[in-house]
Amino acid sequence: MTTGPVPVPRPLGQAATFGAILALAGAFFLPAIGMAMAGVDRWALAVLAVALWTLGFSLKRGAAAFGGLAFVFVIGGAAQLYLTEALWFPTLHLRPKGPGEWLAAGLILAEALVVAGVALRLGPGRMIAMGRARLGLGRIALYLALTTVFSVPILGYLSYGSLPNYLAHVVAGGALLTLHLGMVILMVQVPSPMNGATRTMPVLPAVVAVAAGLAMGWFAFEHMPHVEDEVAYLFQANTFAHGALTLPAPPQAAVPGLEYYLIEVKDGRWFSATLPGWPAVLALGVLLGLPWIVNPLLAGVSVLLAYDITRRRVGVEAGDMVALLLGTSPWLAFAAGSLMPHVLTLSMILLAWWLILRAEDGGKAPGRALVIAGLAIGVVFAARPMDGLVIGVLSGLWVLTGRDRGILRAVQFSAGALAVVAALLAYNAHITGHALVLPLSDYLDRHWAPGANAYGFGPQIGPPDGWGALDLWPGHGALEAALNTVNSVVSLQFDMLGWPIGSLALIFAYLLWSRKAGFDLAMLLVSVVVIGVMALYWFADTYYMGPRYWFLAIFPFLYLSMRGYRALRDRFGISAAGGVRLDAVIALCCAFGILVFTPWRGVTKYYEYNHFYTLFREEAAKGTFGDAVVVFTDIGNEGSALMLNDPYLRPGKPVFLWDTGTLDMAALKAAFPGREIRHYTPDWSPDR
Repeated sequence: MTTGPVPVPRPLGQAATFGAILALAGAFFLPAIGMAMAGVDRWALAVLAVALWTLGFSLKRGAAAFGGLAFVFVIGGAAQLYLTEALWFPTLHLRPKGPGEWLAAGLILAEALVVAGVALRLGPGRMIAMGRARLGLGRIALYLALTTVFSVPILGYLSYGSLPNYLAHVVAGGALLTLHLGMVILMVQVPSPMNGATRTMPVLPAVVAVAAGLAMGWFAFEHMPHVEDEVAYLFQANTFAHGALTLPAPPQAAVPGLEYYLIEVKDGRWFSATLPGWPAVLALGVLLGLPWIVNPLLAGVSVLLAYDITRRRVGVEAGDMVALLLGTSPWLAFAAGSLMPHVLTLSMILLAWWLILRAEDGGKAPGRALVIAGLAIGVVFAARPMDGLVIGVLSGLWVLTGRDRGILRAVQFSAGALAVVAALLAYNAHITGHALVLPLSDYLDRHWAPGANAYGFGPQIGPPDGWGALDLWPGHGALEAALNTVNSVVSLQFDMLGWPIGSLALIFAYLLWSRKAGFDLAMLLVSVVVIGVMALYWFADTYYMGPRYWFLAIFPFLYLSMRGYRALRDRFGISAAGGVRLDAVIALCCAFGILVFTPWRGVTKYYEYNHFYTLFREEAAKGTFGDAVVVFTDIGNEGSALMLNDPYLRPGKPVFLWDTGTLDMAALKAAFPGREIRHYTPDWSPDR
């Protein structure tokens, strides 16, 4: 049974909103007046502000029941995050540590009591009967089983041989996801604060995506790399921004202090072994002095393209929802805040598909559109070759099997792609001496073993000494591929949308309750192919920003999520009023993902992640080092300093060298005449 709007005294809504303002002010300003607060506790105050604002908004709209349930939902979901270890493989603390975690556990218990109490009041028998009639108890059970199985990352437990601990966490994770799902079901039963009279224009989610990327880049990533790959990308972008493909080799005396993963001194040249596609685009930001702005802008463009692709295939309402899901995706925000290439590849894939659709729909100059689409796929290949190969083949098949003149269309598309591939081959030849040998392959073949970084199975695959829990066993086999895939699904469940009910809730709904046809099947095919191909790679990277090797499929994943939402509406025959209630819950989940989950990740994981600190950047900006040759030690990841070096090590700026114990001070003085050789060990710690 549902109830109508309940009149609520206006001052209650105003009081909740005022409380939200106070909580948010406390999160930002209490530390400034001397109150010591951990980052996660400041985040908790900000979450309280989100929950109170939601309550106040609902009260002022006469939706008191929804507001109360939403308040508990936000607080309960955040409490689970507070209890979760964020680094590497997210792990729930089953035994709370300290007062804060005990409070969080109490809040989860309170959510359970609210769900039980409200469910009893609304009539659990009626809801169960409706679920059985519309969805089927067997499929509901399968949905809950999938949600539970993919609630906990398995690799961390396997590396320690702790199967009972893993099973305990799976049970707890499934129970919490089911609890939050119960709250969602209850919110659909009560009047919504939304009226459904207006639609969200796609530009709003696009702006949210840009803002989220900028915020993550500023507050969490601090406008600097946080993994070694990003240092190499930035080095290469700086090289390109100076109009060169490689730099002259630095003085031999300095080489040991400049050694860094993926950056190489060879044959009188200094260069990065990474692919050139992303650094070429990043170089535009370097020229502006704003490398950190490139990915957020590409994220906004991606949202608009995702909207219009969906609109053309399904309709405006579906386009709105896909734009909302992508614009509020924490996964997109993480990638947009970083210096990694994934948002570039996403935007180029979506641009190519948008142009292919325009050509199919009879737009102007279809041949030109297909050539540009091919160029976009070529950029993907030049940034991440396997991504470009997979999407290029699938997109080429789409073009070839199009409505008419398939062969001509395929030739036009291929011409654009091959133009970029030809440029990449020329770049390979310049760097490695062989057009078909990528600099990255050449580098890893020499530093690891020939073919160690290849796709496929075999005992020789992978780094020679392994990567701990990130690479369970020597070589790569079918079992490890399956486990890596399971771990990636769990990571997708956690990071793609950041919803308390799980990011895959709507995809599971699509798989269980939707009819598969048309463009849906194409997106399902892309998803399956991406997952299958990436299983052949020895490394399933989920530790940095979700299952990033699957990032090229984020649009298909979210498109299928939209289809899952529509399947649920169709199954229940939801009316316009009921649709507004479901829309309100989806909007709340999206708000949780971008306003609660994303900042939590920023505070507990990405800030100073991998021991990248701003100390040297701050000291250099103050002129502390002048143009000295700074031999440094003990600052975490040496890339924090090496990334600041002028590409040509010219006078007027400091030169940072990592003290490896092999530097010859006399030779350094001769190599940098007239410049101070300064040893620097900061009296400082990350807990400053």
